[in-house]
Amino acid sequence: MRALVLGLVALFAAATTAVAAEHDELPAGVELPIAVRIAVRVLNVTEVKEVAGQAHLAVEVTQRWTDPRRRFDAVEVGAARVDRVGEDADQFLKAIWTPGLVADNQIGEAKARSIAVSAHASGEIVVVERYESDFRVAMTMAAFPFDQQQLKITFSLPRYPKQEAMLVTTEADRLFSHVEPTLSVVDWQPLGLGFANAETTGWNARAYSRLEASVTIDRLSERYILRIFVPIVAVLAVSVYVLWAPGLKATEKGNMIFSALLALAALSFTFESSFPGSISLNTPVAQIISLGYIYLVIVLLLDSVVSAACEKPDSALHRPCRAIRRHMTWSLPLIMVIVCAGAVVRALPV
Repeated sequence: MRALVLGLVALFAAATTAVAAEHDELPAGVELPIAVRIAVRVLNVTEVKEVAGQAHLAVEVTQRWTDPRRRFDAVEVGAARVDRVGEDADQFLKAIWTPGLVADNQIGEAKARSIAVSAHASGEIVVVERYESDFRVAMTMAAFPFDQQQLKITFSLPRYPKQEAMLVTTEADRLFSHVEPTLSVVDWQPLGLGFANAETTGWNARAYSRLEASVTIDRLSERYILRIFVPIVAVLAVSVYVLWAPGLKATEKGNMIFSALLALAALSFTFESSFPGSISLNTPVAQIISLGYIYLVIVLLLDSVVSAACEKPDSALHRPCRAIRRHMTWSLPLIMVIVCAGAVVRALPV
């Protein structure tokens, strides 16, 4: 009896070892590197965090590879393809060789995950996995609110160097890949989906294949005109009133300019709270507000100096000062408008 039990244990161990070996060994009779074809569909983008550099995406990733060991007789089976869904698909993948595709910049576990596997009589394996997850993405706010961002999903095969397995995307995969035209994230619209091949270095200093899928989204900048630029223009317009309004006393002009400075400071805190990164990351909005502080102070200083000389008719500098002040009334606001427009134009996407 004991010998029988030991024999069964040995048989089970041998079978388990054989299954594990088949699961880890590369497919035989296939030219290396094995081509693992990738197609990506971005179903939705629900959140974009510019400062944190994170994006929440719902994606569908399709993998295709050929394993001659998975061939079968379509006539005998009665179908040229066998489909498995959910738990059956996961169990089937555990029993066969898989390339071990991972998303390097994925944060945490996938949510709302569903999977389906199709095994073709020719030995082709097709895995379709749909899930939601947070991804770490590199974002820049240098052109806010006229910016475009690329949300990259970086795929790699950490188990196999590129001499053994390589990620590729063919023309057919690119045609199948796309991003949905309507996204849940507000103030953004999708522009397209692109792929780029790269490589990374593993622990053993060997090169590993990497594929980057980039979702390009464009911020709807026209929605920010009323929320950002109109308040800034309204505050800076105080300088025009100071320069053009007759009969204002120096104390009144000073109070108006200092009130405008406080209003700009309040706008800075409001913008940073409503649009994180709009002030702290050196955006055109931050540049305009910073220039606004300097501009208001210059207006007050020049007006105070010139007005004092203009009030003395007997002074030799009376006529030159009046000419200078007359030119100041339009030149200072015009210079500020040109500088701010240059900051905006420089940030526009090419």
